[in-house]
Amino acid sequence: MYPNRMSHFYALRRTLGICALAALLFAPAQAFAQQKIGFVNPQRVVNETRLGQMAKADLARYVAEKDRLAKESASQLAVLRKESEATALSAAERARREEAYRRKSRLHETLLQENARDIKAEEAKLLQYVMRRADAVLEDIGKKGGYAIIITDPAAVGYVDKANTDLTERVARELDARGK
Repeated sequence: MYPNRMSHFYALRRTLGICALAALLFAPAQAFAQQKIGFVNPQRVVNETRLGQMAKADLARYVAEKDRLAKESASQLAVLRKESEATALSAAERARREEAYRRKSRLHETLLQENARDIKAEEAKLLQYVMRRADAVLEDIGKKGGYAIIITDPAAVGYVDKANTDLTERVARELDARGK
């Protein structure tokens, strides 16, 4: 009689284990099925909000200043080139001016590279600034709308059904409304 009881106990234990495992596997799927996933395009938030437009105007002023510096440098470079090509120069003077031109040319190229890097960094800061301000809107929309996830990086996913998940317009409207 003892072996039958033990085998019955093991069978019951195995059945309960299978039921518990099934509950663990299927319960999260039901919970996730009720939650939604949203998508927001940060570039559109920048383009379509007053805050984004102000940030873009600041960036445009920054880019204009960088362009002014680059044009000034290019102008100085053109003057040095003309001076180095003058015909009435001694060989030593020509060599000195050609060296000044080469040095200024390297500095000009460095300036252009630094400007491009600085502008790119400033654009990233602009996007971060606007999206940090939009975080409260995203949180409210997420809580009120039952969203488990709102993705803000288009590169993070391969496919998004924008017709059903794109919250960008709503975020832009609410961000503008809060900015008044």
